Amino acid sequence: MRFVILLSAFLFAACKGDVPEPVEELEIFEKNYVVVDEESHIRFSATQEGVGFTGEFKEFDAAIYFDAASLDTSRVRVIVPMASFDGGNVDRNSNVPAKVWFHTKDYPVAMFETQTVRADGDGYIANGTLDLKGRSQPISLAFTIEQTDGRAVMTATHRINRKRWNIGEAPWDTEEYVGLDVMLDIRVVANQVE
Repeated sequence: MRFVILLSAFLFAACKGDVPEPVEELEIFEKNYVVVDEESHIRFSATQEGVGFTGEFKEFDAAIYFDAASLDTSRVRVIVPMASFDGGNVDRNSNVPAKVWFHTKDYPVAMFETQTVRADGDGYIANGTLDLKGRSQPISLAFTIEQTDGRAVMTATHRINRKRWNIGEAPWDTEEYVGLDVMLDIRVVANQVE
């Protein structure tokens, strides 16, 4: 399945006219949930010249193993094709693939992978790394999850600073035109594997 996910990301980028470098083989791990694409999303909000805007990544794949009774075995890997960016504006969408922004030709996908998952009050914290535009940076993602009848709904919001991943190089590397902070809104609906 991991091969299928990587192949899908490769083909998606290739269909957009970019031929990415081969993605190194990733470790395959057992999954116990399968994402329901049409009910899941990765959305974001940011500001441009002081005015807020929203958008989303229209495509992503996730490999999930989650066990609330055994968090040390829980693991998540999410792969997002950068060409699936939709900033709600033709101008933004046409500029984002450029080298100063996502540089999608050389970096066609972003990847978040957990190292640990731990309980935190009524929710959880996923400690992991976000690989984006050739940079790997740690993040701690607080999330909640509701599980009923073989179905799980995970929700999270998380603020990131785009400069940590060199998104928006000069002259876009200040808040003068585009805000540095980006708020992520994540909802993953998944069905348990029988």
